[in-house]
Amino acid sequence: MSTNIIFYLLRSMDVIKDLGVVFDSELSCVFHFKEKINSAYSMLGLIKRNFIYLTEDAFVTVYKSLVRSHLKYAQYGIHTDKV
Repeated sequence: MSTNIIFYLLRSMDVIKDLGVVFDSELSCVFHFKEKINSAYSMLGLIKRNFIYLTEDAFVTVYKSLVRSHLKYAQYGIHTDKV
């Protein structure tokens, strides 16, 4: 009975995204926060360019649905910065 052993070379990665959360090699969520903040700024720019004549109430509704959702998602990593 012969046993074949196969070895695989694994790559080392500095940053990895798992289930939408970005971790670095030290299990820090700094990259996750930066990604979500950039995404929120991107949505805010989209609102600014495309919805010029919004009332204040309409702006708040659009802001809460498009921008704040990204910031709320980034918030969950704040208390668990190191796992």
